[in-house]
Amino acid sequence: MEGLSESGALPTPIEDDSSLVSTITAVLFGSPVNTVLTAICAYLVYRIFKGNSPSGAAPAESFKYPPPLPKHNMTLKELSNYDGKADDGRVCVAILGKVYDCTKGRRFYGPDGPYCTFAGRDATRALATFEVNAVKEEWDDHSDLTPTQMSSVQEWEMQFGERYDLVGKLVKEGEENEEEADDEEVSTADKTE
Repeated sequence: MEGLSESGALPTPIEDDSSLVSTITAVLFGSPVNTVLTAICAYLVYRIFKGNSPSGAAPAESFKYPPPLPKHNMTLKELSNYDGKADDGRVCVAILGKVYDCTKGRRFYGPDGPYCTFAGRDATRALATFEVNAVKEEWDDHSDLTPTQMSSVQEWEMQFGERYDLVGKLVKEGEENEEEADDEEVSTADKTE
């Protein structure tokens, strides 16, 4: 190969620019392994500078976030309206009886996100069992979850509490007016993702 010594080491010193270019080219593309690694590095650099949005998708900055959701308790039926598919794109998820406005995390929980099955539903069982599709359409009291599963879902609930705004409690149909959203528990502090 041009620019490499017989031992395969880079020549020293390099005297002109064309020799430098040919040496770099020989190192980067001199073997199939180097060529593949160079291509992977080039792709990763491209993704870093381009961003992670697929072509044709609107950039995240173009999404107009809706105003804060009024604090109130929700039934499963009302919660199902917040699946990210409505005009405002709002996403709410319930965990351990608490409802969180996860609109800031819509790339995860929105219609095209990897956890879209959680949107507008009680995700407690799914998070406890690590099964994305374990969410139920009807009321779930979670009484059959093991202590390990409950511990796991409690950790998830703490993370949601740090990232997203608490809207209220998830209540059974007919109980929504019996309990007002607990203002002390429902914080208006801004949460960061």
